[in-house]
This record gives sequence, structure tokens and C-alpha cells, in this order.
Amino acid sequence: MTLRLAFSGIRRQPLASLASVFFIAASITLLTLTSLLSCQLYGSIDSLMDQAQVPDILQMHAGSVDEQDIKDFADRCPQIAGWQISSFLNLNNPAVRLKDQSLAGSTQDNGLVIQPEHFDFLLDLSGSKPEVQPGEVYVPVAYRGLYDLKAGDIMTIGSDSLIIAGFIRDAQMNAMMCSSKRFLVHPQTLERLQDAGEQETLIEFMLADGASPSQFRRIYEDAGLPASGPFIDRSLIRMMNVLSDGTVIFLLFLVSLAVLAISLLCIRYILSLQLEQDRQQTGMMKALGISRKAVRKVYFARYALLTVPGILTGLLAALMVQGPMLEQLRELYGTAPDSSAAGLACMLAAGVTALIVLVSVRLSLRSLDRQSPLDALRSTEHTRRTGTRFMTVAVCAGCTFLILVPLFLTRTLSSPAFVTSMGIGNAQLRLDLASAQTAGLVTESLEKDEQVKKWSLLTTYGQTVRLTDGTTLSLPVETGDLEAFPVTCDKGRLPEKENELALSVLAARELNLEPGDTLQLEDWPEPFVISGLYSDITNGGKTAKGLHLETEQDPVWTVGYVSLKDSADPQSWMESMSGAGISVTSIREYVRQTYAQTLHQLDLAAQLAACTGLFITAVVMFLSIRLSIQQNRDTLSLKKALGFTTGQLKREWFLRQIPWCLSGAAAGLLLALGPGKWLCCLVLEQLGATGFSFDIPWFSALAVLFLIPAAALTATWCSLSVLRCITPCECFRGKESS
Repeated sequence: MTLRLAFSGIRRQPLASLASVFFIAASITLLTLTSLLSCQLYGSIDSLMDQAQVPDILQMHAGSVDEQDIKDFADRCPQIAGWQISSFLNLNNPAVRLKDQSLAGSTQDNGLVIQPEHFDFLLDLSGSKPEVQPGEVYVPVAYRGLYDLKAGDIMTIGSDSLIIAGFIRDAQMNAMMCSSKRFLVHPQTLERLQDAGEQETLIEFMLADGASPSQFRRIYEDAGLPASGPFIDRSLIRMMNVLSDGTVIFLLFLVSLAVLAISLLCIRYILSLQLEQDRQQTGMMKALGISRKAVRKVYFARYALLTVPGILTGLLAALMVQGPMLEQLRELYGTAPDSSAAGLACMLAAGVTALIVLVSVRLSLRSLDRQSPLDALRSTEHTRRTGTRFMTVAVCAGCTFLILVPLFLTRTLSSPAFVTSMGIGNAQLRLDLASAQTAGLVTESLEKDEQVKKWSLLTTYGQTVRLTDGTTLSLPVETGDLEAFPVTCDKGRLPEKENELALSVLAARELNLEPGDTLQLEDWPEPFVISGLYSDITNGGKTAKGLHLETEQDPVWTVGYVSLKDSADPQSWMESMSGAGISVTSIREYVRQTYAQTLHQLDLAAQLAACTGLFITAVVMFLSIRLSIQQNRDTLSLKKALGFTTGQLKREWFLRQIPWCLSGAAAGLLLALGPGKWLCCLVLEQLGATGFSFDIPWFSALAVLFLIPAAALTATWCSLSVLRCITPCECFRGKESS
């Protein structure tokens, strides 16, 4: 009996039923898409790292290494299960061209390598180790789209040319956030091009089961082995891969929650209209002694039936729109091997969403308990009008918020000013220097250059901090003139004395330190005072800054920052300064290259949010106006009987919606600038960026504030066309048309 009544209600109110299915499907589509992308991201990264056999420990070193020293160390260290030494020929970027495009402006350390012998393999797009022939090169897959490359194109290194035979996935350095890229060549080719770059070495270890990377680092350092470059473990490699696309997936999850909230609001509104339409019937049922539970059961069964097509439609839509979002993930990391986990996650996301909808319906049905048989005779026209106005404001505000937040975040991350959240001062140009000797030559050149307005060279040394549990933390300390291009401190200030250090937010969080506390670096007699905390999302986000370190240790790297005078030509200056061991890049280009993958995915997410927001606005307004007309059909019929024309009624309803649409869009802007900024801060704080502010593209924001009301009002005008079907005699017959 309950199912029969539920099916009868669905057939009697097809428009409301269709609207409910749409909102259920919209929520399931986005949440299912989030689940699909998450499973693909983590599954493909883990699969690639396993196939490539990524080392547990990677120690980079500038220069050559005595292989016998590493062998002797490995023989006496029981924590080591395997080791190897790989050469990395760091090329001079201005001398490298991919097809017809120079790498002079690249922020990456581009180097030639041969296929490693034991592990850390470079794989082709089919997941196999490619067989490279002399005169051929395999290019990082991240460069295929960035430079529009294809097999058969030419890579030029100075006067030598190599044929691009294919593309490789590098489990270590796939992400653009990683500062190095490896090009795979034949051993003969590498030998022939030895003079084309600086020799660097990758010292790699596979650890035995149960071995601690932090404890191994201490053992390695105590042995006095080469360590002039970064020390990286497997967890950091995985994190760098995840960060590029994981942030976008989390943003998509927030968008999904916003759509779910809008959908629940709309379903609640539709249900309230249905209950009002059935007031007399439900009142009579109660008067005849039918229990409230039985009445609720009929409506609940109706929505339980509607969730079935909603789930199926949502799953199908998610599978249809996943292609563009998965394209980059599959390009970089391949396909996740186990599809059952993705399927299970999708079904779980769809089931949880449907359950949330049904719980919301169940809570909304409590209003039946408060309705007595006499309530069925009372007028509810004012409540209907208020509900329609509230729905208009809520939907326009929610969809404006939905579009603006991804738009603002994309613009902010691509802004040159965002470098202050990357641990970098807001300079005009960045110089990456290959050695201390190069740094000395650059210093002399900058001091004499009259085109330079302001400059600073910063040298980074690898230091170690011992934690309270006995483990160690690698802490790159950047030293130099920090005031030339200062970063913004979230707390405190930059160092002003040599015994002070500023810590990145993530480093301070792990060390549990605040400004005023002291920090003891290993092998340093006196502790350093923490002067302040700043944002940094580079190098794993755990860094420090100081004025000077008295150490004989070789620097990990040296970078320079330059601002030119207004009369200088930046492009000409960059070309004149670039050379052997010096890579010059504009800060804008540095940000673009570092976040190329993330910004590409953010653009897709912003486009998806814009299409979703406009579509939901139009559909919701069309359905809510149509349902409101259906509920007020008798009143409209009476107005026609009194002489009002269809055009007059149409204008009245249309003009009534304009202020509510505009108010909703304005409220959405305020929500984006308030709670929206807070949500973005919540995401970026996990990466180490704090205290940032939106870089607002006001032209785009105003366009959204125009498009949302335009979509709502266009849908309203189209929905009002049904008014011509209402006749003056309906009110006398007392009929309600479905």
C-alpha cells in the first residue's frame, strides 16, 4: 500500500519528482567525481612508485663521488638493503632547445641521465623501461604538453641534436613542483655531451624493513659522506607528487559540499510545497485516525524511490565528465591498477549522499507532526511567497559563491605576489646559480650594473635539528640579505641578529616552536632564537632563514633576486645575464612553471564550477517558479477572472524576482570574500602558506555578479510562459492542475 501511494504521488507531481532527481544526481555527480579523482591520484602515484622502485633515500651531491666509500659504508650498515650511484649531467638551460623553444627561462634543473641499474627506473608511457639508442632522448612527460612536443621532434644541446624518441614518467621528479627534471639518453650520448653541463650525483639507498629514514640520515652524516645537496626520503617524494593535484581535488570536494547544501535546500523546498499542496489530504487522513508515522512513511518512500534514478544518473554523469579531469593524472602517473577500489569509493560516495538526502527528508517531514486537521483549512499563500523569495536568494548566493571561490583561488596562485607565500620575496627576476664561484662573479656584476635597482644573493645550507623523540629533521637554512626582498611573517619578524632564525610555519609546527623560543642546530654550540614564522610551500615547506652561518659546509644552492630600474629592458637584461651556471627567470614565469600542473587542474575545476553554478541557478529558478505557479494556480486564475492579462501577471512575477536575484548574488560575493577565503586558507595552511589574501579579478567577479542574476531571471521568464495555460474559469471550478 505504501509503495503504491508513493508511486501515485510521483506520477501526480512529475515536475517536483524530476526536480528532486536532478538535485540528487547533481550532488552524487560531484562527490563521485571527487572519489574517482582521489582514487586515481593515490592509486596511480603508488603504482608508479612501486613500478619504478623509488629509493627510500636520495642524497643529491654537486660533483663526483668516490664509489668505494659508498660501498664500504653500505657493507657495514645493516639498515641498507640496496644502493646505487647515478650521474646527473646538469645542463646549461640557455643552451637547450626543445623543438623551437629555448629552456633559457626554465626554472628547472634539466639534466641528462642513463637508465639506473638496480632501481629508480625511468619508465615509458606503457610502464616499461625504454631502450634508448645513441642519438635519441626520452623527455619528461610533463614537458610534452608544456612545450607541445611529440616523438620525432628535435632536442638541441649547444651544437648537438638529439631525436625525441618518446616520453618518460619519472616517479621522483614528475611534478613541476620538483625543481629537477631528468632526460634519459644512451651511455654513449651522455659520454659525448659531458662538456655540456655540470656533473652532479644522485646517491640512492633502499632501506631494510623497519629502518627509520631519520635515523639513517644521522648515520650517513656521521660517516662524513658527500652531502652537498638536498636529502630526500620516499615520503617527501610522494608528498610532492600528491600536492600538485591533491589541492585541486580537495577544492573540488569543497565545491561538492556546496552543491550538496544547495541541493538539500532545494529538495526541502520542493517537499514543503508538496506538503502544502497535500495539506487537505493529510489533514483528512489524520482526522480519519491514520497515524502520523504512516503518513510520513508514504512521503519517505516516495523520496527513497527517487534516489534510485538519482544515483544511477549521478554515477553515469560522473563517468562522462571524468575524462578531462583524469587526463593530466593519467599523463603524469599512468592508470591506477586496481579499479575495484575506485568503484567501491564511487558507490560509497553515492550511497552516503543518498543517505544524507533521505535523512534531510526525514527531518523535514517532522512538520507533519505539528499539523492538526484544522491547519489544513488555513491559507499559506504568504508562506509560499516567502519560501520562493528565500529560495531565490539562497540559490543565487550559493552558486555565486560556488563560482567565485575557485576563480579567486586560481587568480591568487598565479599572481606574482603569491611568491611571498612560497618563502620568496616579491622581486622581479630570479637567478639560479650553479656554484659558489658563479655566485662571486654574479655579485661583482650586479654591484656594477646600473640597470639594477635592488638585488640580493641568498645561500642555503643543509642543517639538522634533533627532535625530542631522537629523530632528526632536515632543515635548509637560507642566509643573506633578507631585507632586500622580505617575505611576510605570519608571526614575529625576520632575523635582525646573527643568533636569530625565522622558521617556516610547517617547520615550527613540527618542532612545536613559537617566536621567542630557542632552536638548537646540531654541531652548533649556541642555540638560535626564533624571531618569527613565515609561509613557505617549497622544499617540503620546512625551511628557515637567517643572516649568516659560519660553516665550512658547501651550500646546497644559491639563488639571486633582482629588481630592475624602470628604464631597463627585462628581456634584454635576462638574455645578457644568462650563461654557463646562471639561469635567469622572471618571478611570474617561475610561479607559472612551478604550479603549471596545479593551475591547469584549478582552471578545469573553476570551469566545472562555473558551468555547474550557472546550470543549477537556471534549473532551480525554472523549477521553483514553476512549482510556485502550480501552488498559486487558483489565485492566478482569479486574477485573470478579474481582468489581469497574462503579460501583466508575467511582468509582476518577473519584476518581483529582480531584487532577490541581485541580493543573492551580492550575498554570494560576501560569502566568497569571508567564509570562502577562510576555506582556502584552511587548505593552503596544510601546505605551509598562511596569511595570504585573495588577488581578486574584479572584472571577472563583476561578470559573475551579472551572469548569475541573468541566468536566474532568464530561467524565470521562460518558466513564466506557463501562465498562458491558466484560464479564468479554473478558480470557479476549484480545480488544481498538475
